[in-house]
Amino acid sequence: MKATQCVFCRSLFTGDSERCPLADNSNRLQAGSYNQTKAIGRQTGFALVLTLALLALLVLALYALSALVRVDGQISTMGIYQTQARQNALLGLNIALGELQRHAGEDARITGMAGLTGITASAGNTTRHWCGVWDSSGNFVAWLTSGAQSSGPAVLQTGVTSVELVATGSVGAASANSEHVIAGKIPVVVTELPGAPGVATKVGSYAYLVSDEGVKISAFSPSIQLIIPGVRPLLISTAPTSAQGKLRGAVGTYAGKLPAVLAYEQLALLPTPASALTPSVLQDNFHHVTLTARSVAGSQTFAGTINLNTTSAILWRSILETYNSAPGVTPLSATNLTSRGNALASGLAATPSGKQPNAPFLSVAAFGGSTLLAANLPAPITPSEFMAAIGPLLTVRSDTFRIRTYGEAVNPVEATKTEAIATCEVIVQRSIDPAPNGLGRKFIITHFRWLGVEDL
Repeated sequence: MKATQCVFCRSLFTGDSERCPLADNSNRLQAGSYNQTKAIGRQTGFALVLTLALLALLVLALYALSALVRVDGQISTMGIYQTQARQNALLGLNIALGELQRHAGEDARITGMAGLTGITASAGNTTRHWCGVWDSSGNFVAWLTSGAQSSGPAVLQTGVTSVELVATGSVGAASANSEHVIAGKIPVVVTELPGAPGVATKVGSYAYLVSDEGVKISAFSPSIQLIIPGVRPLLISTAPTSAQGKLRGAVGTYAGKLPAVLAYEQLALLPTPASALTPSVLQDNFHHVTLTARSVAGSQTFAGTINLNTTSAILWRSILETYNSAPGVTPLSATNLTSRGNALASGLAATPSGKQPNAPFLSVAAFGGSTLLAANLPAPITPSEFMAAIGPLLTVRSDTFRIRTYGEAVNPVEATKTEAIATCEVIVQRSIDPAPNGLGRKFIITHFRWLGVEDL
């Protein structure tokens, strides 16, 4: 038989059944090594997958953390801008209060709406409801609006940017007797910023608007403060389905709840049917109705008085309606309420009787003796009868005002980019107490609220 040499030990063996023990051991060792290698390979592949998964989670965590830090930084920055905007709005409020105190604090000052100068009721006349101040001789003093010309017509100064402080949220779409009202934005400039010493930089703007609440009808007049016992101003109701008729019906029905109301806008909380005090009803009456207008006389404060220096047709119709409610008078017909009221409103600015044209009446007596009143009282009603009935209810100045202010913060690097805005509103009442520095009587804030853009 042919001999075979073992490759491991070099020994010879014959026959198919003869096998070298060392060769058998080597084959077993090689097979075990192969199986172990395969196992190690599988473990190494799983470790790689696990490592990649953990690395992916780590990258995701780092990305989420960086995004959170970035968002937190943006929120912090926006918070700073919003604070700056509110500070600018409060700056405007302080300036408005100062101007109101300086110009209208004295008893002899006259106030009225800018319609007295001949501005007619029109959707585009955005300054008609500005509040003006005149002295006791009829000389114009100031418009209580930021950016307004210091004298002359009710217009903004050249180059001043306007902002609407009475807009859709207050009066709805602009129309005659529901005009939007503007004010001028005044820049807020600092002398320098960190990193830019000595360089003046605009950081924001403010604006303010002072509205005369005395040229409106009071929705609520406490009985104890009425200047004529039992006679309170009434909103016209010749059309009960109109906005004026619905509001008058609501405040009459829920008179017992009115002492708890703090502001005109809260009249919407009266529990009337849904068809009564809808948002549009209060908007349609915004320029003609206030919650409570009070006036100061001597050491007393009276409620429900009316400043006659207005060209609001709805207010004049309401004055005639109030006359009809006085005891013992010869009443006007519904037709007279409308036609005569409209004539009084449209003729008041231009009339030279008892006052200068395009200027206010300086006294209630001057109005009572004017041809304007006489021409618009149908016989047999005489001016003396009319004035005897409601003359004490009328005034030629107001002591209750609404102030709206606007503030914005801009990017100091890019001044055209507005980063945040803020608006606020206060109701201000002239008191019987003297103001410091001899500026007449002191004005006090009776109501404050921050406004959203939708409230303007």
